[in-house]
Amino acid sequence: MSNSQAPIPPPKPVKPPKPPRPTSVVTESTNATTSNGSEEIDNNQFKVSDKAMKGLNEILAADSEDESLRKYKETLLGNAIKGDLGDTSDPRKLIITEFRVVFAPEENLPDIIHNLDTTLGLQKLQSEGITLREGAKFKFKVSFKVQHEIIVGIRFINKLTKMLVTDTEELSLGSYPPSSNIHTFEFPKWEYSEAPKGMLFRGEYKAVNIFVDSDSNSHLKIEYKVFIVKK
Repeated sequence: MSNSQAPIPPPKPVKPPKPPRPTSVVTESTNATTSNGSEEIDNNQFKVSDKAMKGLNEILAADSEDESLRKYKETLLGNAIKGDLGDTSDPRKLIITEFRVVFAPEENLPDIIHNLDTTLGLQKLQSEGITLREGAKFKFKVSFKVQHEIIVGIRFINKLTKMLVTDTEELSLGSYPPSSNIHTFEFPKWEYSEAPKGMLFRGEYKAVNIFVDSDSNSHLKIEYKVFIVKK
């Protein structure tokens, strides 16, 4: 019997650990535009992802000694990191400044505009409602701003009811840090919706619009009438 021993295999190389990822916030792209209609290209075009559950102060204080992370957060949070938290004298955290119905060019109709940041504006929408011609092509355009703190997972819920039939649409507007800037969300983004048409679909509908966040906080709920009329 041979006394030779089998060679001991060399140890497997150990992979170096991956560098830690920032745990405070990550970015997402956004469809928001500035109030003049152009695409935002400055720091405020960034939204905070739904993972950003920490308060703004905690995010700013975390890893403050890390220069690269500090610059990253400055880019992410935009003017909020410089102290722009919107109108801090207004207790509202999400303000819907304008609700607009935009018609397709071929409809040759002016936009329907309602300012929802005042009590009078809300009352005007509730009293007048919105009138659409059957078959008209249109889209909604919502302008809003966020104040005081980050709001995560803003959603727009649109319920339309006629008789006992309710159609519910839910859209995600995203998550935003506070600032004085106005954000605009347009839907559908690329095309237009079409109003129902035909004798059975004309008449009066009840609309309920709700703006909520991922914590189920309701920031605005408004009810009004929608009238579908004959061409």
